[in-house]
Amino acid sequence: MGQLDATYCYIDEHAAGMVADLQRLVRQPSISSTNVGVRECARLLAAMMGEVGISARVIETDGLPVVYGSILADRPNAPTLLIYTHYDVQPADPEAAWEAPPFEARIVGDRIIGRGTTDAKGNLMVHLKAVEALRATCGLPINVKFIFDGEEESGSPSLPAFFERHRALLAADAVLSFDGGFDAGDVPRITLGSSGLVSVTLRAHGAKKDLHSARARLVPNPAWKLVWALASMKSRDGTITIDGFYDHVRPPTEAERRLLEQAGWDDAAQLRDLGVDRFLGGVTGVDALQQLLYAPTCNISGIAAGYVGLGRKTLLPAVAEVNLDFRLVADQRPQDIVEKVKTHLVRNGFGDIEVFSESGVEPSRTSPDTPFARLVADAARIVYQREPRIAPTSDASGRQGVWFATKLGVPGAGSAIGPPDWRGHAANEFITLSHYIAGVKYAATIWTLFGDQQTTAPELAVSR
Repeated sequence: MGQLDATYCYIDEHAAGMVADLQRLVRQPSISSTNVGVRECARLLAAMMGEVGISARVIETDGLPVVYGSILADRPNAPTLLIYTHYDVQPADPEAAWEAPPFEARIVGDRIIGRGTTDAKGNLMVHLKAVEALRATCGLPINVKFIFDGEEESGSPSLPAFFERHRALLAADAVLSFDGGFDAGDVPRITLGSSGLVSVTLRAHGAKKDLHSARARLVPNPAWKLVWALASMKSRDGTITIDGFYDHVRPPTEAERRLLEQAGWDDAAQLRDLGVDRFLGGVTGVDALQQLLYAPTCNISGIAAGYVGLGRKTLLPAVAEVNLDFRLVADQRPQDIVEKVKTHLVRNGFGDIEVFSESGVEPSRTSPDTPFARLVADAARIVYQREPRIAPTSDASGRQGVWFATKLGVPGAGSAIGPPDWRGHAANEFITLSHYIAGVKYAATIWTLFGDQQTTAPELAVSR
């Protein structure tokens, strides 16, 4: 890795300018939930990408724009890496709780305080600065494509359609995303997958209008209909009894199980944080962690029918409704699960219950045995001089690097460069100067290792 010495020196010598560029980006609001400053930020970001030699453009979607960019390697036959992160941010409310204005990007000691400093403009900017540093020293070792999302904080609803329209444009040999911060104890983290998610609403009908509860002798209660339907979908031991629900569940591999065993799971700490005295099904230890990451769910997130206010109201409701969310694992698919729910209801005598659903998010997973997953971990060891925490998948859902990789059929990984206590989505979000500058080195190191890997692992290459 001697070729990176000059790059690291360049990053250290130009740290002040790199910090100033992050402040410049943070000072432009880009709140996707209220569409405040998002397009202005997209144009600024495209301009800043151009300043370091990236060919960039703002691409409109069905919602808020994506900023796309690309830059070629300084050598032939180089692999291509697709980088995903986002430039939109959470609202700053309540602004009175901030110790410095949320879009001032004020430096206080070793911290830059501001909305988006870690989530995710700091994580984004390290890639632009890695381009700058590598081009100024040992040259860009790989082709790089960039997808900077303007709707991540709103669930990236336009990203699936954007992907389908631009699949050829996004072709790459691997995908990497940066977002968020280190794990507790200042440990770098690498994630190799995410859960899927689909939300479903069931609506049952009774009479045309609410009735006096005395009529319950003659008129069916839609709330009971929902209760019976829900009871048919899940047993008391937690097993989901929807026909075919587990058909496509991919269990963990031996390598993934080893990562779970190395994760340092602590039953007592988890139970204390969750406020319960046992886990569902009585699982413990690594089996509990495996259940968390590799078992799909059927969760009742809300149910409504009749009157639940103070006092009594003897009412027979006309409508009852329940919101379900299904957390999915590889290789389940949201629409397939929705169809299985519909089929199950019909087969069990509940065909008159209405079913409404959203498009959902597909689960994603990359094997920890891929050369790309290993090199991301190696880069963390080189830069941070400590062992990273590698999660074979996540209980959370989202459309980030491994999601893109799964859809493209290539390896992927997610990581982060912010501090562990960066105050995500809260007042006084910050990034430290040291985490930010080290993050530039981390990005540059991943790219260099990926370029070097091409000579020893040509099977990674795909048509571009």
